[in-house]
Amino acid sequence: MAKRLFIALFVWILGGVLASAQNQSTVVVPFGTTYFPFEEVRLLDSPFLTLQQKGKEYLLWLNPDSLLHFYRIEAGLAPKAAPYAGWESQDVWGAGPLRGGFLGFYLSSVSMMYQSTGDDNLLQRLKYILEELKLCQKAGKDGFLLGIKNGRELFQEVVSGKINTNNPTVNGVWAPVYLINKMLLGLSSVYTQCKLKDALPISVRLADWFGYMVLDKLTDEQIQQLLICEHGSINESYVDIYELTGEKRFLDWARRLNDRAMWVPLSEGKDILFGWHANTQIPKFTGFHKYYLHTGDRRFLLAAENFWKIVVQNHTWVIGGNSTGEHFFQKEEFGERILQIGGPETCNSVNMLRLTESLFSQYPDASKAAYYERVLFNHILSAYDPIEGTCCYFTSMRPGHYRIYASRDSSFWCCGHTGLESPAKLGKFIYSHEKSSVRVNLFIPSVLSWKAKGLELIQHNNFPESDLVNFTLTLKKKQKLALRIRKPEWTNYVSFMVNGKIIDQPLLDKDGYWVIERVWGKKNVITLQFSLHVYVEHLIGSKQYIALLYGPYVLAGRLGKENLPVTFWGKMNNTAMNKIDLDKVPTWKIPIEQIPAYVEPNSGDALSFRIKLEGFENMVLEPFYKIHFERYAVYWPVKFTGLN
Repeated sequence: MAKRLFIALFVWILGGVLASAQNQSTVVVPFGTTYFPFEEVRLLDSPFLTLQQKGKEYLLWLNPDSLLHFYRIEAGLAPKAAPYAGWESQDVWGAGPLRGGFLGFYLSSVSMMYQSTGDDNLLQRLKYILEELKLCQKAGKDGFLLGIKNGRELFQEVVSGKINTNNPTVNGVWAPVYLINKMLLGLSSVYTQCKLKDALPISVRLADWFGYMVLDKLTDEQIQQLLICEHGSINESYVDIYELTGEKRFLDWARRLNDRAMWVPLSEGKDILFGWHANTQIPKFTGFHKYYLHTGDRRFLLAAENFWKIVVQNHTWVIGGNSTGEHFFQKEEFGERILQIGGPETCNSVNMLRLTESLFSQYPDASKAAYYERVLFNHILSAYDPIEGTCCYFTSMRPGHYRIYASRDSSFWCCGHTGLESPAKLGKFIYSHEKSSVRVNLFIPSVLSWKAKGLELIQHNNFPESDLVNFTLTLKKKQKLALRIRKPEWTNYVSFMVNGKIIDQPLLDKDGYWVIERVWGKKNVITLQFSLHVYVEHLIGSKQYIALLYGPYVLAGRLGKENLPVTFWGKMNNTAMNKIDLDKVPTWKIPIEQIPAYVEPNSGDALSFRIKLEGFENMVLEPFYKIHFERYAVYWPVKFTGLN
């Protein structure tokens, strides 16, 4: 009876909206490839496993009652622990704290980490938090679930027509819709990753509260005004709930939450990103793509695809990150922007990887996987300090600069938010599958257990110390299977050996993957030997700087510890401030094409290189992810009059 009354109320309230949306069909666009559940991929010994372990340690170190502090207060309940400092509870640039902003990310991170590691302590954390959130919603009686101060009153102002927005505030409050988005995404992850059923009704009640109490009382133009403020991927959240419940009202709300200022020009292929706050925009496009997947409206597909291409081609540094000082800039400005101390923001890369995952699942190809690899191996892997396992905010591209990392209990920056998730999902993109094929997208030591096929694929490699990648393919019974292995652009030649026999290089499919298809026996060994070499990339839009790479890794030079801060762990401060003069950074004065010949491995250490040129004496080059707590050069100035 209660359910029937609820449905009747729903039809009465949304009748007008549904009538106006009758022509919006719902479809399910098929995937081109499917990711394996996190529980079917386990990392083996490598820097990625080390990062995963550090991430899990931090998740278990955090106190859920501190993260729940403001949720209990807003529900009229006494808090059980003091809140954390930093963005959680302190005023930030006059916008106030981002109260309770960490909890949604914590939910998604713990969910993925539980699936990735199987540690039951993580599952118990989730169960505890769900019980607390249920108590908060029960006390509040209306489904509202936010930590922001006087949140209901804020949205009552919005409904009354008072909508003063900028980025990042609505009526002076910091990013309230963003906080709804992150809580919904966190609850969705708990439900889908860990099958904890209580997460879905909590999520539905919050989404309904915002839908019925706010969105249904605003015109489309008012909603677009509300979306001027950073809102994450709130459109994605509503598509997710539609997918989980089948209730069309959520897809209708998602349609109204698509930001026209972004999807319209990008669907037309226009690069209008100059001057826009980068991380405000990136998550929207994952939402646009997911909206397309359930409606078939190709305008949103084009918007997501065009945005991805424009960011990768026109706005990306060699480590895969984009923007500087949080904003996109014109391609021609890279030569000036490189001198700034605020480089690409870690949040941006995390969200670009999410967008890449979404687009790749529909159209898998080597170019998207190559971008994913560049970001993961060089920006994400380098962004975490090796002691505390916390994430930096900016990774400066200024030659001779350094990084500041979040403190465990006193920062809680947005990059600390998204920084929780990356260590938990390192296994996601390594493999994917179609009906009778496995794709190897990344070269990371790992074990894939495809339970439905009775298949185990073990990948061993030691990049870049070794040029070999070994796969052990074990099957419960003989079967026909295609093994698709990405052809990386950083190798000139690859030799293949299957079960001890050298074979011709396999055919390359249209997606850029080598295909080895056959009836496999129960035990198989596939070995690839790559030719690895040092190569050069120019700074986008400039001939004044170059970067060096080896295999999938960006190489950086160690430049000492002059004028470094007392601590590398920031609290409210998230930017490395102490510059040194650029004339202290060695300059290349030879033709660009000759540079690789002067970079040689140090004896006995393939991860370390030296440069045999005057001015580079005692210079050590290593993969960027290995350099912490000192100055570095990712980009190098060049001065050669014969430069083309």
